[in-house]
Amino acid sequence: MKTRLLLTAALLCMGCGEDPEETETLPPRPLSVMTFNVLCSLCGGKEYDPWEERLGYFADIFARHDPDLIGLQELTPLAGEVDALLEAAPGRGALFFEQEGWLPYPDAAIFYRKSRFSVLEQGTYWLSPTPDVPRSTGFADPQLARLVVWARLLDKAGNREMFFASTHFDNNSPSQEKSAPLVLERTAPFAAAMPVVFVGDFNSQPSDPAYATLESAFQNAYDLAPSPGVAENQDPDPVYDPASRIDHVFVAGAGVTWSASSWLADLYVYGSQKRYPSDHFAIVTTLDRQ
Repeated sequence: MKTRLLLTAALLCMGCGEDPEETETLPPRPLSVMTFNVLCSLCGGKEYDPWEERLGYFADIFARHDPDLIGLQELTPLAGEVDALLEAAPGRGALFFEQEGWLPYPDAAIFYRKSRFSVLEQGTYWLSPTPDVPRSTGFADPQLARLVVWARLLDKAGNREMFFASTHFDNNSPSQEKSAPLVLERTAPFAAAMPVVFVGDFNSQPSDPAYATLESAFQNAYDLAPSPGVAENQDPDPVYDPASRIDHVFVAGAGVTWSASSWLADLYVYGSQKRYPSDHFAIVTTLDRQ
C-alpha cells in the first residue's frame, strides 16, 4: 500500500482532466474549502424537508460561500443526486467512484471549480482490509462500504499542484480507528511532495482515538483559524458545540505552512418550518499556504 503504483491502481474511469500545459495561470489567491454531508435523498425522513426542496437550500449554501473545492458525503446514485447538486453548484466538475461493471458510488465525492483547477490524477480506495477491492468492507461488523476519493490537482492560481480528498468514515466502531491509519499511509506520498487538503465526515470527535491518529499527521483548519465561528440566520442564536465536531478540514504537506483566515459552521435554517438542510452542518474555511 506504500507505493504510488498501488495508489494509482484504483483510478476512476472518468479520465485524467486537462493538459496542464493548456491551462491559463492565474494570480495566487486563498483557497475556499467546504466539507458537507448532505443527507441523501432517501435519508431525511419527516424531520427534514423533501430532497427537492433541500436542493434549493444547498444552492443557497454554495452561493453564499462559493467554495473552490467541496468534499461531499452521503450521496447515492439514486434520484440524480450528483447531477442535481452540480446544478446547485454551477461551474464545478465532479469526481466520485465510477468504474465499469460497478454501480456508481458517490458516498464520498469531490466538486472542484473548473475555472481554477485541472485534474491531473484521480482515484479511490476503500476503508477496509482490502482497500483496492471496490465496495469492500471489514473494519467493523456491520459496516457500509466506505471510501476515499482523491485527486491530484493543478491549481491555476499560482500554477501549483495540490492533493485533495473527500471521505466518509463509517460510524460503527472500530471502523474509524482502523480507517485513520490507512488514510495517513495512503496520503503520505502526496504529503511529501505537495500541499494536502483532506476533508470529510470522519465520524470522529476531537476527543476520539481516530481523531488523535489523524492529528498526528494533519492539522485541522479549525485550530488554524483565529476566530472559528458560525454562519446563522436564527433568532435566538443557536448553540453550537465545537467539541462535538465530526466533519473536518485537515491540511498537511512537507515544507508547507498553512494558515486559515476563517472557519465557519453553517447553521442556516430554511423553509416555513425553519429546518436544517441536513443532519450535518456545512463546514467552510478559507486557507492559504506558503
